[in-house]
Amino acid sequence: MKNIILACGSGVATSTVVANKVKDLLDSNGFSGQYNITQCSIAEAVGKSENADLLIATTVAPDGIKCPYISGVPFLIGVGKEAVEQQVLDFMKK
Repeated sequence: MKNIILACGSGVATSTVVANKVKDLLDSNGFSGQYNITQCSIAEAVGKSENADLLIATTVAPDGIKCPYISGVPFLIGVGKEAVEQQVLDFMKK
């Protein structure tokens, strides 16, 4: 089971949008039931990263994170989305 943190400034708005897109991506590629997604603010992400396998954030990666980071901005703006989707899928295959 992969533990994925989705973070944005407040942990509510853009992280919810990205969470839904990541869930759709993972479920449509056969990963349903193989991950947990936790949403939080970017301020909480450093502490939560100790028990996470991946951080996807709509902000810059904070100092001190303890897990791999992927920018979630492409899920919002569409530019570079395919490359980021592939990064997420590659991560799930590990």
